[in-house]
Amino acid sequence: MEQKVSDIQKKRIKEIEMKANDLVNKCEVMFVTSVNEKGYPRTCCVSKLCNEGFRDIFFVTSKRSEKQGKAKHFEANTKSSICFQHEGDSLTLVGDVEIITDKNEMLRLWNEQDRAFFHKGIDDPKIRFIHFHAIEATFWIEHKFRTVKYK
Repeated sequence: MEQKVSDIQKKRIKEIEMKANDLVNKCEVMFVTSVNEKGYPRTCCVSKLCNEGFRDIFFVTSKRSEKQGKAKHFEANTKSSICFQHEGDSLTLVGDVEIITDKNEMLRLWNEQDRAFFHKGIDDPKIRFIHFHAIEATFWIEHKFRTVKYK
């Protein structure tokens, strides 16, 4: 029986998504873009706390400045992009962020190594736990390119 084109495409997407999960699991560092107060993109190198697949990424940042920085940007505009790269493969994600305020979720995400920067742990008034959720992914994995939109 001949497979439908849509079935073949779905299979290829699932395969590249599995490889994207592996890529994100291998990466400890990522590039995060926020939109600054003047509407320009601002990209920073950030350590990943954890991920749930490739579409849900968690990281921590600081609200040290009242005028600029990722935390301030995300309060004003939740649009973001994250990029991962490992051994020639890359994944660029577009989506939205949420600032996590639930104490149990913050405890789950807390990394004791961050105490050097956030002395009071999750009770530090400057700490911001961020959850990024992708609505679009552009894959470049094993020399295969594909962009997929999610709802």
